[in-house]
Amino acid sequence: MVVEIRPFDPPSASADELAASYAVMVAVQSLDHPEQKLPTLEQYIELISVQNSLAGPMRRWLAREDGRVVGHASAIYPEPENRHMTIVRIIVTPERRRRGVGTALLRTILPDLGADGRTVVVGHGVKTDASGEQWARALGFVRTHGFIRQILTIADVDPALWQHPVADGFRLERWTDAAPETLLAAYARARTAITDAPSGESTMAHREWTPERVRLHEETLRAGNWGNRVLVAVHEDSGEVAAATELSVRAEQPTRAFQGDTAVVAEHRGHGLGLAVKGAMLRWLTADRPDVEHVSTQTAHDNVHMARINFAVGFTTDAALSELEADLGDLVKRLAAE
Repeated sequence: MVVEIRPFDPPSASADELAASYAVMVAVQSLDHPEQKLPTLEQYIELISVQNSLAGPMRRWLAREDGRVVGHASAIYPEPENRHMTIVRIIVTPERRRRGVGTALLRTILPDLGADGRTVVVGHGVKTDASGEQWARALGFVRTHGFIRQILTIADVDPALWQHPVADGFRLERWTDAAPETLLAAYARARTAITDAPSGESTMAHREWTPERVRLHEETLRAGNWGNRVLVAVHEDSGEVAAATELSVRAEQPTRAFQGDTAVVAEHRGHGLGLAVKGAMLRWLTADRPDVEHVSTQTAHDNVHMARINFAVGFTTDAALSELEADLGDLVKRLAAE
């Protein structure tokens, strides 16, 4: 069958297109990630109608066979860091896999992936050793980093696991949506501590946090309907932020929270601050948002210390995920030769 591929703009799409796209997502998620709770059709439409991801602008495409939607692709163009790469996600409904649909999608969107001189194509959050990674590696993608996806099911966890007092000499502070000016610069410095987390062979750079970047991040979260909360440990003597953790809930997915970065500044490690801020965050979340049922996060597979902290507060691992990279020029040559 001939695969027809066209751009997909959710805000202007027809109800039939949106429903067909949703059906593909449901089929793929049900097979590849059965442990994940699916959004409703209405929630899905709201989620994909946001034009920008937290990393940068996004484009989408649909693949059809005989008029039926059988797959879709998305491309994220990170900025300002990582302007050398495009992050791609391609999914194909299970019954049409291994029939060239995914390859046709990739071949069609290749010219768009090089926008603004980008040279690297990245697949992020691909289930390790599953069909998607096998397909990508056959095309020349290389696994550059690995992650574990961890889930905390609030109803299954004893809240006593979150009772970790902050060490002497530190105090906890917290806020929603926007950092207070009095802590903004110190918070930005603390967030930059994440840059020494394990990153394997990935060419994806961590953000260099500044007060301006923090404010831009906060604006992006608000534009994407994310309710964001931050909790920090402040060193009493210096007034510096010694540890920070971020957690967000999207309006379209009110029962699921997403644990973002947790960072402890190097000179303040060894005081249990990571455990203290994560425990305090969970106490705050459950008191403030009793509708949240699950908290999910991704941790580098070799970040043993952070994984241990997550296990200590009740997270369990439900999937191994890979980050894959390929040179765009090499992909063009390989697909042209097929």
